[in-house]
Amino acid sequence: MKIALAQMEVIAGRPDKNVANMLSMIEEAKYESADLVVFPEMSVGGYLLGDKFLEDEFCKDLMAYNEELQKASKGIALAYGNIFVDDKSGERAGGIYSKAIHPNKDGRSRKYNAIYVFQNGKPAERLRETMILPEGVQPKTLLPNYRFFDDERYFFSLGDVAKDFGVELKDLTLPFKVYVEGKEHLIGFELCEDLWCEDYRKDGRALNITKFLVENGAEKIINLSASPWTFGKNGARDRRIKFLREDVGDSFVPFYYVNIIGVQNNGKNIITFDGGTTVYNKDADPIVLSREAYKQELILVKDKDLEGKVLSREEKPRIAQKYDAIIRGIRHIKDIYGAEEFPRFVVGMSGGIDSSVVSALLVKAIGPSKVFGINMPTRFNSDKTKDSAREVAENLGIGYGVIPVEELTNLNIRILNEADLEGSGRKLNALQEGNVAAKIRGTAILSNLAARYNAIFTNNGNKLEVALGYATLYGDWGGAIAPIADLTKTEVVEMANYLNDVVFSREIIPARVIPNELWQFKKDQIIPSAELEFDQIDPMKFGYHCALLNAMTDYMKKTPSDVMKWYLQGTLEKNLGIKTELIKRWKINSPPEFVKDLEWFYSTVQRNIFKRVQAPPIIVTSKSAYGYDIRESMLPYVETKEYEKLKGKVLAMKSYISGGKNG
Repeated sequence: MKIALAQMEVIAGRPDKNVANMLSMIEEAKYESADLVVFPEMSVGGYLLGDKFLEDEFCKDLMAYNEELQKASKGIALAYGNIFVDDKSGERAGGIYSKAIHPNKDGRSRKYNAIYVFQNGKPAERLRETMILPEGVQPKTLLPNYRFFDDERYFFSLGDVAKDFGVELKDLTLPFKVYVEGKEHLIGFELCEDLWCEDYRKDGRALNITKFLVENGAEKIINLSASPWTFGKNGARDRRIKFLREDVGDSFVPFYYVNIIGVQNNGKNIITFDGGTTVYNKDADPIVLSREAYKQELILVKDKDLEGKVLSREEKPRIAQKYDAIIRGIRHIKDIYGAEEFPRFVVGMSGGIDSSVVSALLVKAIGPSKVFGINMPTRFNSDKTKDSAREVAENLGIGYGVIPVEELTNLNIRILNEADLEGSGRKLNALQEGNVAAKIRGTAILSNLAARYNAIFTNNGNKLEVALGYATLYGDWGGAIAPIADLTKTEVVEMANYLNDVVFSREIIPARVIPNELWQFKKDQIIPSAELEFDQIDPMKFGYHCALLNAMTDYMKKTPSDVMKWYLQGTLEKNLGIKTELIKRWKINSPPEFVKDLEWFYSTVQRNIFKRVQAPPIIVTSKSAYGYDIRESMLPYVETKEYEKLKGKVLAMKSYISGGKNG
C-alpha cells in the first residue's frame, strides 16, 4: 500500500483556495500511484475560525466543497478534515430517535470536527456500520479546551455521541475499509488531540482512541492534525506516540501523523503551524520525516518504508525557531486582509533595540520596499538614539523620515492645562506630559502615516513591557500587530544577535543597544529608556524580571509563593534558569529588596490587565502568550495567606544563600 501524506498550507476562511490546493495535491498523488492520500484536520476551511463555527450557513458552505472532493476520489482513496453539521442523527438511529434532531449541548445545531473518507467517488465503508454515525464520516473524540483551543465550545464529540445513544465508545471507534487492487485494508483514522490522550481519563486509564482502533482491527493508524508550533513540539509528539505504544503494547501498528502548515489567528493571537509530518514504525520510532518546517509537501510512504532505519531529528536553536515563527506571523497579515500582496508597514523607530529588531524582522518577512521607519523626537531624545534609528534604517535600506513632535506635544499640553475641569489649577505632571508625546506618536503620527500610505503600523513592545504595562495606552500600545510581544527583553537581545550573526551576517542592530549578559552597558551605549523625561531609565531588572515572567506565564504557571519557596530553598536561580551573578547584580540577594521587588512585579502585572485586553494581536512564540492564550480577568492584586507566611520567613533571613536552606 502506498500512502500520500499531504502536509499542506491551510488558509483559514478560504475554502476555495484550500480545496483548489487539495485537488492539485490529489492529482499529484494519483500521478505518483498512491492508493490513499490524507490531508490534515480542518483542511477545507481552517481550524481557528472562532464563532464562525456557530453559523450554520457558513458551516454548510464548507460542507458544500465535499462534493468536489468526493468526485476527486475516483481512482484513489481520500481522507481529510472538515466540519460536519449533523441534523439527521435521529433518522439514522431509527427507533425512538427516528424523529429527533439532536442538538449540541448548548442547544445549537450538532456539529462535528470530523474526518471524511471517500474512495472511488463514494463514502468509505467502516468495519461495520453503526447506524449512528454518518457514512464515511468520523467525529473527533477528544476536544481540547485549553490554551487557545475551544473545540468544546463548538463541537459534539464522539464520546458525547456514544453517551447519547447508550453505546460503548469503542463500538463507534472503528477503522475504515480501503481497497488496494481488490484487497481490503483496515485503516484507523483519528484527529489531532486523539493522540494527546494520556491526560484524558476513563476508569483510571488514558482514553486511548488509538488502542480502540487497534483492538478493532486497524492495520495502520493515521492522525490528521492541526497542531500549532511551540518550541520542542517534535519531541513532544514523539513522546506521545511512545506513550501510545506502551499503552497499546506489542499489538501497536504503524502510525502516520500529518499536520498542516501556515498561520491562523483567533483575533488576539497569531499562531503558526510547522507541519512536522512523521511516520512511526511498530516500535513508535520515527522512520519518515517531513523535509522542512513550514514547507508544503506530499510525502509518499510505501509499506516497505516501514522497515526503514530509525531517524533522529535535527532541531534549530530556540531563537532560530522563534525567528521562523515571527517571520511567518508577519506574513499572515496578508491572509487576514484577504490580500494578494503583503501590505506596507510603518514602524516608529526610537533607536532602541525593540524597534530595531521589529524593523529587521519586517524587512526579512516582506522586503525593505514595504517598510517605512519614522523617528519622532522631543527634547528628551538623545542624539545617540536618533543616530541609532537612522543607522538601522540605512542598514536595512528602508524608507525613513524624522518628524519632531515637540511642538505638537507642547500645544497639546497647553490646551489640556487650560481646560481646568475642577477649578483647582492642577496641571499635568511630568509623567503625564511624557504620555502626551507618546499618544501623539501613536495616534497623530503613526496611525495617520499608515493611512496616508495605505499601510499598517506595528506595536514594538516586548513581552516584559506587555506584562508590566510599560507603554502608553493609545500611544505606543497601539498598532495592528505585535511581532515581538511574546519575546522577553532577554530574548529580544538574543534575536538581535541572531539577526546580526546569522540572518544578515553583518551588524544591522548596532552594538550600542546590546548589553552584556548581566545587562550592563558601557558609557557609549544606549540604556533602555522610554525617553519621555530627562535621565529616564526603564524600571525593569532585565534578565531577572524576564525569568520571573517566564515562570509566571509558563504553561504550568508559578505564583509568588512558588518564587518565595525557591528563595527559601536557595534554588531561585536554578528554577528561573539564570546565573547567581544576575541575582547579585540586581541586589535580589537582599531579602527586603527581593520581597519589595516581587510584590511590585506581580502587582504591576495584575494592575495592567486593562491595557492587555486592548493590545493588538500577538505572534505566539512561547507556550503561554498574552492575548487569548492567557485569559485574564481584571481583578485587584491580593496576596494569599500562604504568601504572607512565606514572606515572614524570607524577611527573617539575613541574606540569600544559593544552594542552601535559607528558611
